[in-house]
Amino acid sequence: MRTIIISLIFLTLYSCNPWKYAAEYDPNVDFESFKTFGLLNWDPQNDKVVSPQSKEYILMAIKSELEARGYVYQKSDADLQVSVFAIVQEETNYAAYADHYAGYTGYGSVGVGVGVGSGGAGVGVVGYGMTPYPYTIYANDYEVGTLVIDLLDHSKKQIVWQGVASGRLGHEEATKDGIDGKMRVLFKKMPVKKVK
Repeated sequence: MRTIIISLIFLTLYSCNPWKYAAEYDPNVDFESFKTFGLLNWDPQNDKVVSPQSKEYILMAIKSELEARGYVYQKSDADLQVSVFAIVQEETNYAAYADHYAGYTGYGSVGVGVGVGSGGAGVGVVGYGMTPYPYTIYANDYEVGTLVIDLLDHSKKQIVWQGVASGRLGHEEATKDGIDGKMRVLFKKMPVKKVK
């Protein structure tokens, strides 16, 4: 069985900021053979970036998604073990604003010259005398949160499914509905459909 690896590529997130979801699984695994699931110990590193309330919402949403697929929660020795890892990264995006009127000097003159000589006739044009538009560049710092969820085959100690959700974090506390919605989208990428 191959080990599943997902490369996390942080895409430029625009102001509308849709979350990005990716998942990969081992196609040789029979997910119907698993009956129970358990939650591995919460990584202490997660507590640096996830509030206690968000932690509870995340774990309950994962539990709900797996139970909806027919798996039964079991505290120890479950068929599937769930590992959760959270990452928060500082990002910066830049925007340029062209101030068309600041420093505007108006059009210069246009000169057209016509000359006639022994070599023939010629026409010359002198260009516009404009100052280039000044640009103001704005930097916007924000945080990108990434949640990595691994499902491991307990007997073989191998990852059989990995899901990744990544998006721009707001300043407000995450809500239960918001986290439930993100987990619902992510777990749609699991090869086991809901039965409940």
